[in-house]
Amino acid sequence: MSAVQVALSTLVDLLSSAVDPEKVRLEEDNSEDPAPIAVRILSLDRIGRSRRDGPVLDLDLAVAVLSTGPRRLDNLEQLITAVERGSRYSTGPLERTDQIPSTPGIGFLVHVPVSLRLDEPQGPPVREPLQIKTSVGRHLTGVVVGPGGKGLGGAYVRTGTSGPAVACDPLGRFQMLSTPDLLQQFTVEFNEISRQFTANAETLPVTLRWD
Repeated sequence: MSAVQVALSTLVDLLSSAVDPEKVRLEEDNSEDPAPIAVRILSLDRIGRSRRDGPVLDLDLAVAVLSTGPRRLDNLEQLITAVERGSRYSTGPLERTDQIPSTPGIGFLVHVPVSLRLDEPQGPPVREPLQIKTSVGRHLTGVVVGPGGKGLGGAYVRTGTSGPAVACDPLGRFQMLSTPDLLQQFTVEFNEISRQFTANAETLPVTLRWD
């Protein structure tokens, strides 16, 4: 089983335990399973590549958790609580898109970190396949502050220069998935201006100062 499938199965098991005896299903195309809780895969994005005891590729698996039926509110409360207790995950509001059309169900977004450790062959080229190991990513929280220490609402933050951007709340706070590295690189965009920051993420939340 691939690293992404393992991470997805772990999340489904966590959700199933939270609402037992209700059923949780992994939603597939043309599925007619009547289970009241559905998990729908939305995207798999590359966060970046780092080097800690060797090269590591960090991915972000985004899934929607949907709840239907007469107990949908009670189930959704238990599901959100269970996911929030698992500190490796981050959650967010679910926006209705082509992937999540308007339905009677309600739900939320879950970001699942997946890290692939790559064992690069040494010496002359060999014909053996590349070996891949898995490790856990990291959930970061932080705040962007402007002059006077006031939170910079409306700013966008990304790890490095190519990761997916997240929006700060009105108080300048943000949360995102990143690598486990203690020294983190950030790009902050505000009013069409982009700046890069380096911050120590050993203690959270990280503070990025837009002076």
